Amino acid sequence: MRRSIVMVAVTAAALALASCAMPADDPNWNASEAAEAVFEEDAAEEAAVEDEALAGVDAALAAPTTIGVDAPLTAAPQSGALIVSVLDGSEGDTVMSAAMAEAAETVGWTYQEVTGVDPADTFTTAPLAFQEALDLKPAGIRISGAYLDAITEGLAAAEAAGIPVICTGCAGAPTGAIVDTSLDGDAQNTAWAQTLAAYVYANKAPDEDAAVEMFTLPVPALNTFGIEFIGTLATLCRECSVLEQPVDVTLLADAPLFVADTMSISLGRWALLQSGNISAGVSDALATAVLFEPTVVLGRGASAADIAALQATPPVELPAAAGDAAAEEGADPAAAEDAAADATLATPEQAAALQAWTGLPLPVLGWRVIDQFARVLGGEALADGPLPSQLITVANAADVALDENGNYIGVADYKEQFAALWGLQ
Repeated sequence: MRRSIVMVAVTAAALALASCAMPADDPNWNASEAAEAVFEEDAAEEAAVEDEALAGVDAALAAPTTIGVDAPLTAAPQSGALIVSVLDGSEGDTVMSAAMAEAAETVGWTYQEVTGVDPADTFTTAPLAFQEALDLKPAGIRISGAYLDAITEGLAAAEAAGIPVICTGCAGAPTGAIVDTSLDGDAQNTAWAQTLAAYVYANKAPDEDAAVEMFTLPVPALNTFGIEFIGTLATLCRECSVLEQPVDVTLLADAPLFVADTMSISLGRWALLQSGNISAGVSDALATAVLFEPTVVLGRGASAADIAALQATPPVELPAAAGDAAAEEGADPAAAEDAAADATLATPEQAAALQAWTGLPLPVLGWRVIDQFARVLGGEALADGPLPSQLITVANAADVALDENGNYIGVADYKEQFAALWGLQ
């Protein structure tokens, strides 16, 4: 992975700190040496942070090997349970719901969808849909964090009725009727944000103060993702910036145009989409927009179409990332300066070759929900391990594990792994 040079300066604060630490009666005190020690310590700390972040990007490119659960059930799930999922209308929920249905059938349960949540008006539609789920008197209900705030009364009713709820895409600890928030929750989204922030830092051009336009959705776990991305990038690059661009959920069909219009007036070249649910049409819209620089699209949770686009993008020679020329021992300063200048002249083909997504294995997530309900209903410890995931780029997109519909799964034999954990093999 290409990397950038950490630029460190001795600040007035560091000198003041060194001066304050001066022993009043020590004739051997040397303020310059003290300041240099502070400089070296800060530089070493920042270099360690950089090394760790870039090593994390390299590690994230590797294919996962497990489903994130390793504790088998003590007994196979009892048949006959009804599990209900309240869908939020997104493409991702549709994919996950199909997987939940298959997993539930595998353990001898009944699965039912409740539709009707309109992302444009969750406070009207979500309570009605959740009440419909409650009326079915199920053994458990799966909800999305996308409409969590709209169903507080329904969740209180579920708690009173003793119906456990699992929330995917939620933040914070479980409370009340909600027994689990770990799936697509805080820990997972923190890791994804750190990976993508380090990727931007590793691939920004020399002397580029990378400016990222982050297109956000009002989902609790995505808020966690956004906060972590901003914080990680700021730690790695003080001069880099992130500007949040909230997507209007009442006009989701207009998201591609919104992204293109935003990038047409942005001085940055990085567009970060918080969800593959809003990626359809973005590339086409950007292709016809007038941009200051070709846009590099990044995203969390690649859709099947996003992965197909990565696979169809030809690799090209990329401009040097920050520090490449200067980092080579004995490099000619003039040549390094020329390389830095050329690196800012990225072409649309080079920008396309730099696009990257984290993989959200929606089919595996669906099976993980059923596995979690099996643990809840069986009185066993819940599984909060990470979902199988990796950083997907043009370089490795052809090798990632996909299902028959092109959805990312990460681990090809995930169904067999679950069956083994459930005592069904």
